[in-house]
Amino acid sequence: MTCQNNELVLNNTLIQMACSFLQYVAESWPWVNVDSGFIEAQVRVLAARQRQDVGEIVTLLTEREHYIDFGSFPTEYTDQQFLSLQVLISRLKLSQTLICNRISTAGVSLKAGGDVVAAELLASVEIHERDILNALFEVEQELLAAKAVV
Repeated sequence: MTCQNNELVLNNTLIQMACSFLQYVAESWPWVNVDSGFIEAQVRVLAARQRQDVGEIVTLLTEREHYIDFGSFPTEYTDQQFLSLQVLISRLKLSQTLICNRISTAGVSLKAGGDVVAAELLASVEIHERDILNALFEVEQELLAAKAVV
């Protein structure tokens, strides 16, 4: 794999994260009742953590003087309106699972291509992104517990 291909793999990974469903939801947070407001704060924190990982990839691409494409949100996200919080969290978990799998695949590809620095970065990013996924599972449990109390 050439250096240019390595940077494309990194940039494609960046796009998946920068334009994730988590980022979309954080930018267009839906209406929730006061009792569920705690979830909004948690989702915003998770999105901020993901943006930090995007920043790490941006830093490496910038050091390599590679053009950075941040992409755009998929239009299918606009169809995700009027969802219950339970369904929203479920879809966030699915999206985050796909991101983690893509990062893992990209890391393997970069390692096979001899780009140890990028592969190590993505290994670190994958750990962070899996932490976000685990946090989404915790948010879901909190939501279920809050519903049980009501």
